[in-house]
Amino acid sequence: MDRTEQLDTLRRLFDQCRAGKGRVALAKGAVGHGKTSLLRAFARQADHDGALVLRAGCSEFETDFPLGVMNQLFPEIDHREAPLPNLFRELLSTLHTLARERPVVLGIDDVHFADAVSLRCLLYLARRTRSARIFMVLTEADRTCRAHPELFAELGELAHRLSLPSLAAAEASECSGGNPALVKAVRADNGVPGEHYRETVAFCLRRCENAVLGVARALAVLGPEASETRLSAMTGGAVRPALDVLTRAGLLSGGSFRHPAMTLAVLEDLTPAERERAHRQAAALLHEQGVSALPIAKHLLRAGSPVPPWALEVLVEAAELALCDDEVGLAVAFLTLAHQTHPDRVDILAKLARAEWQLNPSSVLRHFEPLLAGQLSRSDALDTARQLLWHGRTEQAAAVFDRVRESGGELHEAELWMMTGYPRRRRARHDHPPIALTEMLTLGNRRDAVAEADRFLRETRLSHATPWSAEPALSALLTFVYADEVDAAEAECERLQAEAAERGGPTWQAGFSAVRAEIALRRGDFRCAAVQADAALTHLSSKAWGVAVGFPLGSLILATTKSGESGKAAAQLARPIPDALLQTRHGLHYLHARAHHHLDGERHHAALADFLMCGKLMRDWGIDTPGFVAWRSGAAEAWLALGNRDDAKRLLFEQMSRPGVDGTRARAQALRVLAMTGKESKRPQLLSEAVDILENCGDRYELARVLADLGRVRHHLGEHKRARMTLRRAWHLAKSCAAAPLCQALMPEPTAVDVGGQTDAAKLGSLSESERRVAGLAVAGYTNREIARKLFVTDSTVEQHLTRVYRKLDVKYRRELPADLHADMATSA
Repeated sequence: MDRTEQLDTLRRLFDQCRAGKGRVALAKGAVGHGKTSLLRAFARQADHDGALVLRAGCSEFETDFPLGVMNQLFPEIDHREAPLPNLFRELLSTLHTLARERPVVLGIDDVHFADAVSLRCLLYLARRTRSARIFMVLTEADRTCRAHPELFAELGELAHRLSLPSLAAAEASECSGGNPALVKAVRADNGVPGEHYRETVAFCLRRCENAVLGVARALAVLGPEASETRLSAMTGGAVRPALDVLTRAGLLSGGSFRHPAMTLAVLEDLTPAERERAHRQAAALLHEQGVSALPIAKHLLRAGSPVPPWALEVLVEAAELALCDDEVGLAVAFLTLAHQTHPDRVDILAKLARAEWQLNPSSVLRHFEPLLAGQLSRSDALDTARQLLWHGRTEQAAAVFDRVRESGGELHEAELWMMTGYPRRRRARHDHPPIALTEMLTLGNRRDAVAEADRFLRETRLSHATPWSAEPALSALLTFVYADEVDAAEAECERLQAEAAERGGPTWQAGFSAVRAEIALRRGDFRCAAVQADAALTHLSSKAWGVAVGFPLGSLILATTKSGESGKAAAQLARPIPDALLQTRHGLHYLHARAHHHLDGERHHAALADFLMCGKLMRDWGIDTPGFVAWRSGAAEAWLALGNRDDAKRLLFEQMSRPGVDGTRARAQALRVLAMTGKESKRPQLLSEAVDILENCGDRYELARVLADLGRVRHHLGEHKRARMTLRRAWHLAKSCAAAPLCQALMPEPTAVDVGGQTDAAKLGSLSESERRVAGLAVAGYTNREIARKLFVTDSTVEQHLTRVYRKLDVKYRRELPADLHADMATSA
């Protein structure tokens, strides 16, 4: 630190001293402003210039020791017996004798801590050394008051005063407040307040008087709730002088600590018992003043048990406020403390279970026994029943529902929720209109279900304060998915997923990631599906997912199976699953994925058994909707592989005759398999219809499979050019889906390998960059709507581009576009 001006002043005074004029200098500054360093630097210079330097340092702990300063300056003189006047004269005589030989410098640091007798002696010497070569240099810290004001007042009249101001803004960072010691500490911490900074803050405060230290501690404990009135109540006295001292020291700005690390340093300097006592005192003070429950509860939390009787309701109210602010972890901490204080309150335990559920659903397992043994309110009972069902404890959940029903409670919403997630437990009652997902699963009513789901998504708001608030949104998203409205589902799911990530909540994030995985599967994007399913299983462990683990796990198994990672799929199938998994809707996703894994591994009997089990469960539960799980087309494939065409055709016709199947992905899947059961000449018509459907619904993988079959049929029928184009398009689509097995199955085809007969380069060169981009995405199997979204243009613009492309390339249909254009897809995307 640059104290050149102050050193120059001391040197000038020292020069006068050497000329025979005794001088006194009093350097004053805030704590940490370099008083000791200044004194040390001057002492070195004076010693170098031939002076005799005698130094003493004062301490708060030696304030009551008479002549403590004099003992340090003159240790060889016995001060114990002599009367003070005689002692003072002896010290004066000694100084004069020393000064005749060479100049004498008396350096006394922190003179504000000097004992009264030493101060009187220094004053006695200062008056009587004005014509001697004696220079007395004193340092004093900024204080709220002096212990001996009359002595300091007289001493001040004899002294030349030096001020040690804070450093200029150019030399100091905001977190240092111009305090040189803190500036140095920040530099030692590489510009970011850390350990050196905190140690320096603690050191500075320990050098302050007790009143200042007490205010600093009260300020750190109260935090944002601090005010002069509350600080006074905490410390038992006036605090304005102490606040001024702390401000001048650079520790405070606007009445608060300059940096959170300062607050941390003050709190770390307290013993655990002192911290707990201070927070308990702060909580009581704020409670008396009627402050909001949230800050009071934070102090109670830091104080720990035991809590005062009034604290219970405060903790519960604060937990509700914390949930509204998305601070779920804080709410759990409040309710945990409340429960520890009153373990007999089952209503508090139920609130704790709801809050913990949002962070980790498996954490509520330990609460089930006391919850079931207690007298739960209707809402608490329903929440507990849902948690029991989630973890597969169906009998206990049924007992809770029966208890609510017997007490006259309404269970409509709970029964609808059970119907969509746990259909085996539902009761055969439909006294009220069904929710969207129920309507989709039980009636296959796509239009009405989608309209209802859209309304739900517009009205639904995620809230940690409302139990299961994400359930309506998840149900609405799945309604869109099962109705083949994957574009709408993806847009809404991305929005909700981003909101969940921003606001926190692993359970929310896991749920929306699982839905994103299902959406990606139905688009044929296996990389994205695997990533999203992995994310869902990372946000929540398998144990935390409970029986619902079948949903993300099924997506991960199917994605890895179709992308050719059979080892990874097998590893997921080896995971232990809850016994009750197959009693839930989520278990059907898992069973369906396992069936496909068997089918792709040519274990046809095992695949058939799983597909048929899916069908049996769906029929038994009244949710036999192909848009949910198209088990019949899968079973038909297995039957065909086993040589049973009749049963395969029966299942396929059943699938296409189900309500709401026209124009859907499920119909296209059935058409593809059905084509394989009939005459070769009839197959192109069925497969072409499937192509048209899949181009609209956006499932690139199923489209690639249909195109692969269509290409092979055309090749066998002698349409080699069309076959080659179709197979190349199928291969590009399969590649974009990361469907390695399908790519490998297409490569051996002679027409797929043959890349001759490409479109004339001149024709391709006539396309504009925008036209090539649109056509490349069309070749890759993207629908017009998808292309518009990717290129940020309107559907109409895409149609106009494709019309011009058709004319320039002399083609009539989308399927005739040359596969060469696919090279532009990566750039376009």
